[in-house]
Amino acid sequence: MNNILFRIIKIVGKLLGIACMVEIVREKLTIFLYSLQHNLKAQVKKIIRLFFMGTLAFILFSLGLRFLLHGLACWLNAIFASAYLGFFIVSIFCFLMVTLIIFRLRNKINNQEKEQEEFKDLQ
Repeated sequence: MNNILFRIIKIVGKLLGIACMVEIVREKLTIFLYSLQHNLKAQVKKIIRLFFMGTLAFILFSLGLRFLLHGLACWLNAIFASAYLGFFIVSIFCFLMVTLIIFRLRNKINNQEKEQEEFKDLQ
């Protein structure tokens, strides 16, 4: 009878020990999840702030560039005594700049693809 009672006490002790460990793990996990949630909220706020500032900077830069090019076109119109030639020259300049940027990006992408293929060949 003593042996059975000892076994029951041993089993209950183990169960209570495990329950205590489970409670500690649950508390630690709750703290971890709370800190993870807090950190994620802080990171999202930071990303939203950066996105907003970047968007605002892009809009202001675009407006400034637009008025600058419009002013340049009007100035060229006054120089050439034409109502359209200044706008034509500015638009050609803008299209050439866009074309140059596209070609440079295309070359850069092609070079990266070649480097990746060479890296794969080396492996």
